[in-house]
Amino acid sequence: MFEALAGIFMSMKLHFTQLKYPFLKRQDRAVAECIYRNEVDKVGETEKYEKSKLPESGYMTVAEYEAKSRAKTRKEINAKILTEAEMPKDENMVYIPQKKFKLVKYNDPIGSPELTLPRKLNFDRQINAQGIVSGDFTKLVYPAVYYYAQSDCTSCDLFLINLDSSLSNIEKVKKANILNKDPKPLISTSKDIDTKFIFRTLTPIDFSTDNTKLIVKEKVGHRHDGIWKTDLWIYDFQKKEAEKLPQIRDAIVNYWALTSGIDFDEKRWDIYPMGFDANNENRVILCAYAYTGDVPKFLGTWSIDINGENSKLESLTGSSIPISVVGYRLEQEADVMPISEIEFEARRAKELEKEKKKEAKKNENFENSIKKLEYERKIEQMNMETLLKIKQRQEYLKENYKRSSDGFTGS
Repeated sequence: MFEALAGIFMSMKLHFTQLKYPFLKRQDRAVAECIYRNEVDKVGETEKYEKSKLPESGYMTVAEYEAKSRAKTRKEINAKILTEAEMPKDENMVYIPQKKFKLVKYNDPIGSPELTLPRKLNFDRQINAQGIVSGDFTKLVYPAVYYYAQSDCTSCDLFLINLDSSLSNIEKVKKANILNKDPKPLISTSKDIDTKFIFRTLTPIDFSTDNTKLIVKEKVGHRHDGIWKTDLWIYDFQKKEAEKLPQIRDAIVNYWALTSGIDFDEKRWDIYPMGFDANNENRVILCAYAYTGDVPKFLGTWSIDINGENSKLESLTGSSIPISVVGYRLEQEADVMPISEIEFEARRAKELEKEKKKEAKKNENFENSIKKLEYERKIEQMNMETLLKIKQRQEYLKENYKRSSDGFTGS
């Protein structure tokens, strides 16, 4: 019954709409059909526009249902949980002391960043070490270490988390969640677990001054024999590529073989990356030591460019070379946050929430206005196209048809 009434109403609406056009134009069957099709299409566009302004409904097409019911990845599910989950609020909650954090330079003292493997790794099978924050507070890089009990060895991946730009610098780091990390690691060590007691770890050293590159050291060793060697890596965030620089180790070995006749293949020695040269951000500074006796022997301060070329001995005396210190890390202060600071942060959080809602409403209104303009432009275009077809039909009739007592006739 309802559908029949809707059909009658629709036909009446189309009939009265056609009255806008001249009678002789409506008298032609082709013109009347063109007008009718245009009005039907306009009704469809109007329904589509009105539907876009309404909240999501259970009434949808098959295509819409299939799009909504597609399988979701674990990352999408976790992201939805994080965005939609809300902590219960209790207005009568008493003051609870909270830890206070601060941001300090990561590579300070220079060359000090080290990755230690706690005993809990043997039980948890994976730990996420402390990360380094870029100087512009846009990204955080952290190592994830994995333990394989069957061979008592470890491997490591280096992951990236993009930080939320709407938060303060400390809140950016505190709320960085591993669920939001890029699934593909920046650098990965070998996952070979055939050899027992081997450990492989990755430790970020520092960012370049423009925050586009990162120095990373890879340590390979034996649980019962110590560190075997340290390799130097450079990751380029613009190219999204990681490059290993073994050339610096070869340069050190060749230098001491030529000058002192020392064969380092029979000696225990290693390199210690310090950071980027403060005077040339395309070069990395590092130190080398040999463990040939009770006291390590200093093998010089060396540098190499980020492309693995032009290895250079800077000094044999250990003279200081200016090194840039860019990255940050989160550190807990000894005292706790005072209640006044917590209340200030709470008020600031409410203000940020209001600003977000206001911005969201503004964006919603803007999108609605864009939809309305697109709808009106579409209707106007459809009317213009219909009038153009009628005009073309009229010209065609004038050229090819003749008048008769019955009206327009022709082939």
